[in-house]
Amino acid sequence: VLPPIPSATITTTNNNNNSNNSNNAASARSTRTDVPQQQTIKDQEVPINESISKNIQPLNFHNVTQNSYDYRQQQQPQPIMNNIDIYLPEEPILLTDYEEQRLCEQIYNQLGSSTVVDKLKLFYQELTAYDPNLSSYVHYSVIQSLAYQLGLNLQEDTLRFAMCKFVSPDRPRGYVQYEDMVRYFSRCLASIYPNQYGRPPSLPRQYQTQMKFGDSVFNDDDNERFDPDERQVRVLLKQNLKYFDINGSIDFDKLYREFKNTDRNQTGVLNRQQIEEVIYKVRIPLQRSLIFQILEKHCRAYLRLYKWEAFFQYLKEQILDIKEVQDRSSPIYTERTPSRNQWLDLIRREYSENDRIRIIGRYSTHNEGPRLESNNPSAWFARFLRLSNAMYSHRASTNREHDFLLPREEARRLFRAYNQIWDLKIEDNKLQRVLDACARGGNTAIDDALKLLAK
Repeated sequence: VLPPIPSATITTTNNNNNSNNSNNAASARSTRTDVPQQQTIKDQEVPINESISKNIQPLNFHNVTQNSYDYRQQQQPQPIMNNIDIYLPEEPILLTDYEEQRLCEQIYNQLGSSTVVDKLKLFYQELTAYDPNLSSYVHYSVIQSLAYQLGLNLQEDTLRFAMCKFVSPDRPRGYVQYEDMVRYFSRCLASIYPNQYGRPPSLPRQYQTQMKFGDSVFNDDDNERFDPDERQVRVLLKQNLKYFDINGSIDFDKLYREFKNTDRNQTGVLNRQQIEEVIYKVRIPLQRSLIFQILEKHCRAYLRLYKWEAFFQYLKEQILDIKEVQDRSSPIYTERTPSRNQWLDLIRREYSENDRIRIIGRYSTHNEGPRLESNNPSAWFARFLRLSNAMYSHRASTNREHDFLLPREEARRLFRAYNQIWDLKIEDNKLQRVLDACARGGNTAIDDALKLLAK
């Protein structure tokens, strides 16, 4: 608190109506009598007055709250006012095959224990308790907390990377599809745990070494490293079934049920041993080497994991071909042969381009289209599937349940370019009608457009 200003000073500064002589006398008296005290006041006033006048803006005493708020803002980091959590991305991340393999390897190495399956079951049950509306989504902080409490031993970076695969742009940022994530953990363990019950208590060291991820050594005659010719596969399949009574003997409904029962976690993938056990259980006489060729050629999903539905569909198609239903106009052929829309749906469901190309190869082999003249309907649709594959290569999101949309002009440009590349001879008038019919605001629904163009 500043000391009070002497009355002499107030008298000197405020007495403007006195004469010059009176002012001089008052000034002289003030100088004689108040010099020591005035000097003390001057020492305390000068720094404050000069600072205020030169460097600091006058205080706004009518907005004290705002001034104190600005001061606190300078003293601490700025908070995120829109409440966006940037720990996880808005859309699922895309991984290369190598990155996918490395992530699976890390998850396996960190989760691997004799009790991991029981822990995953408990982990899932605890997560559902945090999801009363059964939306299948919880916040990532819940997943981190439960993983730590249950001793899953997943490193933070590994768990974060895995959660990035199961976010959705349709959900608030930071929420994870925990059901798919738990299934993914199961898939990472399934190639090592054939029966999905956990690691065997004791395995020879040599066998454990051979089963490591990324190792080029395969056990159980898996060292057949090749890219089998599709025609050779079909010949071997015919030879295997040559003395087998096909009519009524293969119960495809039972085969499908057995596959589904074996896939207890409903992941859509099984390892080679599980698929072989189902084949032999249904009493289909296929050699193990032939099963392996079909799996590697048409059904590969991840490292040593295969899509059993793709294997089931391929086997069903080839059996139909072996029965030599040559009349393509017959009701039997029409009933059992996938339609064009079904082929396009198969293409749509695959995010990986390699998987889409496998489907195109299956169609081409089954229909022998590319070996016919270019205007043959089967050959034309084989080229149209190539166009579909090219269009889906522009799909950025991994969520295949939603419509694939592109801006209208970009869709027009891509359709015209691929139409010319694959010599499909789709007229501009037809393309324009399709784009108009599939308009979604300023975008075009590519899934619907492909089906209309394929007619």
